[in-house]
Amino acid sequence: MNSSPPSSPERDQASTLLNDWNQTGSLPYESDEWQHCSGLTREMVWTCIRHKGALDALINHLCTKYPSQNLIPFLWVGFCQVLWLDGIPDHAAVHETLESAKRSGLPPPPIGFMNALFRRTIREKEELLEWISNQLPTIRYSHPNFLIERWEKVYGKSETEKILQWNQERSHTYARITTIGKNLKSDLALPPETLPHPSREDFYQLPRGFSPTQLEDFDAGAWYIQDPSTAMAPSLLNVQPGERVLDACAAPGGKTAILAEALENKSSGLLACDTNSKRCERLRENLERLQFDDVEVKATDLPWLPKDEESQFDAILLDVPCSNTGVYQRRPDAKWNFRKKLLTELIQLQYRILNEALPLLRPGGRLVYSTCSIEEEETTKQIENWLSQHPECELVFERVLLPGEEKSDGAYAALIRRT
Repeated sequence: MNSSPPSSPERDQASTLLNDWNQTGSLPYESDEWQHCSGLTREMVWTCIRHKGALDALINHLCTKYPSQNLIPFLWVGFCQVLWLDGIPDHAAVHETLESAKRSGLPPPPIGFMNALFRRTIREKEELLEWISNQLPTIRYSHPNFLIERWEKVYGKSETEKILQWNQERSHTYARITTIGKNLKSDLALPPETLPHPSREDFYQLPRGFSPTQLEDFDAGAWYIQDPSTAMAPSLLNVQPGERVLDACAAPGGKTAILAEALENKSSGLLACDTNSKRCERLRENLERLQFDDVEVKATDLPWLPKDEESQFDAILLDVPCSNTGVYQRRPDAKWNFRKKLLTELIQLQYRILNEALPLLRPGGRLVYSTCSIEEEETTKQIENWLSQHPECELVFERVLLPGEEKSDGAYAALIRRT
């Protein structure tokens, strides 16, 4: 007697993670299960979250009555495979998704209902994709409408559409070659199809499906995985060897590493802080892999740092908590969590961090305030408002990097000097 082939867990995991996210708001990548998920599972989860607006509109379009909540994750997973994921035969995708739904305990009637919907989707794939493309931007690009309206007021319709298009693309993984990597070999081997970033030196776009830990000398600290946009703020701070430097919101450590490299062999002058002790553990691990054992790491809030003249810093980096509106391509879940109340709370927190950092900066010192947000209230207006209350400081330079503008995430950085 022939045994049946073992069931694949990808759809089971994806539907479970999506159900938890949809019902409770729990973030898939913060679950214990995420670390053990395959690349396919992760891709299905991110694709469903990225296209949630279109998926919900499609379900409304195809169903005379909106299905019960326990069907939604399976419908999302099935639709996303047929409409947006390449490399999975349609009928195999449908079969595996229905088998997953059966294993979850769903009875035959809803299984038959989903089967009919999926078969129709396969038959009418091109027409349904065309239908989605003709809907309003909030459906076509799967973004909350109030966010689209906010961006159109600030950046205009044309620029907003570019941002929306960029956000809906699959994100890439970038690796930055470190000083260690440059010293180990003049030409470290890179996997085929690796592309250098067009405007950020030392950054390389890795091919899809390639694990960064497989890079040559990764464990020896030759590479650090980070988006090219993360280099803008530490580069703007322009630290010099021998300076005393504070990275006040340091975890997980990408910007800290760039600062430490700029200090060359004097990275002992760098203090990296974060209020979250668990994030500090990850920060220490990353810095140890990069062989920056002499960087001081503290789990502390800024008010607890000494403020006497001898303890002041020449340069401070404030990469503050923000709404993440510049990184929706990499973090599509964040666009569904944006709330005006949360934005107000973040603005107040950012202002407080600026105030707490100022006494730590020596006269003549430099401070870079940065976010991965593109909201005016967190960027240009925040700095304009803060400077109006602090005449002892001046704005030297600021930049808003819009998502996709340099084939990278969006970001903001302002260089401030204490006069």
